Amino acid sequence: VAKWKGITFMTSRQGLGVTGGTPYGFDVGNSERGNVLKGLDLGVEGMKVGGQRLVIVPPELAYGKKGVQEIPPNATIELDVELLSIKQSPFGSPVKIVEG
Repeated sequence: VAKWKGITFMTSRQGLGVTGGTPYGFDVGNSERGNVLKGLDLGVEGMKVGGQRLVIVPPELAYGKKGVQEIPPNATIELDVELLSIKQSPFGSPVKIVEG
């Protein structure tokens, strides 16, 4: 669950929001490609399957000076993350599937 000032703007949790129910997966360590926030990439380090974590992401590791859609520039966001599984990608790098 991603929040800004206590307002949920993105979720993959079952039954919540329009897009709820589909876990979000990404290649760990590839935030430079822009597919995942650097703050989320760093925030899942050391997590174990079944673990939950609240990650406070400062603007420079989130959307920065530009912001995005309803998130204004220089916003600190909160990510409530649950690690559901770790899968090996066909390309050899581990992929962490998270819900949050």
